[in-house]
Amino acid sequence: MEAPAGRQSLYALGHSEQELQRLSHQGQAFGPYTCQLFEQAGISRAMRVLDVGCGSGEVAFLAADLVGLSGEVVGADEKRIGFLIGPAGRP
Repeated sequence: MEAPAGRQSLYALGHSEQELQRLSHQGQAFGPYTCQLFEQAGISRAMRVLDVGCGSGEVAFLAADLVGLSGEVVGADEKRIGFLIGPAGRP
């Protein structure tokens, strides 16, 4: 979804390809800790998860691994970045 004309993104680091790659690398580096936090929060099979401000989608992919094929993960971001999590997980 594009911001209305004349309105800038509130995300200070922007949405450039370089920033999305940085977020992806950061998501991979912190993945084990994020997964542990999700498990402690009770995210498990067959749950539905909404990731608001999903950026590159790395955290949404971790959630998809936890909820499995019987669950659902939806990622929403101000910018469309072109990924879709299908029934099998990653695109």
